[in-house]
Amino acid sequence: MRLSEIARLAPVRVVRDAQFEDLGLLGSADDAILVYLVEEHAIRRLERTPGAVAVITTAELADRVPSGLGLAVADRAEDAFYAAHAALMEKTEFYWKSFPTEIHPTASVHQRAWIEPRNVRIGPRAVIEPHVTIFERVVVGEDSVVRAGTVIGSEGFEFKGPAMRQGRASRETRDYGARNRRVPHAGSVLIGARVEIQASCTIDLSLFRAPTTIGDDTKLDDLVFVAHSVRIGRNCLIVAGSVIAGSATIGDEVWIGPGSVISSGVRIGDGAAVVLGSTITRDVPPGMRISGDLKTYELP
Repeated sequence: MRLSEIARLAPVRVVRDAQFEDLGLLGSADDAILVYLVEEHAIRRLERTPGAVAVITTAELADRVPSGLGLAVADRAEDAFYAAHAALMEKTEFYWKSFPTEIHPTASVHQRAWIEPRNVRIGPRAVIEPHVTIFERVVVGEDSVVRAGTVIGSEGFEFKGPAMRQGRASRETRDYGARNRRVPHAGSVLIGARVEIQASCTIDLSLFRAPTTIGDDTKLDDLVFVAHSVRIGRNCLIVAGSVIAGSATIGDEVWIGPGSVISSGVRIGDGAAVVLGSTITRDVPPGMRISGDLKTYELP
């Protein structure tokens, strides 16, 4: 999609047109994304978002956007970005093209599981146990197992409201309105092959087009929470009670111990180990073993 097409869906003025493949937030690891910029200090984060190809920003910050990026200007850039997001979800097939649910004849789905009648695909030899709920826009790969009570494809937690300002000096003057407003989740969940998701886990839809992903051969223990737009690689082991917050990226062959918390946007490198009960708020290099709390800084 081109930025000029967004101008028909949201209150923006296009200065430099550009082609983009998805929407995303500053700091995202995705390629060819449209982002928004509303604070001068966040220009550093734009520079650390190599996949950004187009930006919605204010007239005051427009000159700070690199000339190689597409540019649109709005009086309220964040609101315009989410207005475009909602319009793409409601009025176009940009995020998802609907289809009747497909369950492979070799899959085993318990009679007390709930599978939405549209926009779900269950692969060969997959096993879906009792009281599993699978909402729309979910794909479960071959030979994967989803155990009792798990919910896949639930609406993620993304709201804009007055509490967004709390403790954030850079947001003190931002107008979030008088009440909390939900940001709809337009994305999907992609479960790879030979994944096992044990009892009472929750896996949220992605916020934008790129799916919340669990890679081939990864295993989740009971009561693991995977938030929107998380990417988990192959052959990971994620133990009971762990929380992986939105847009975190987990590499291949990662161990995450019981009760660990991975903060939003954090990247855990291939082969890393997070010991039980750890709180991780910054990136972990490949092969590193982390115990205790790792929070030497917080994102602005």
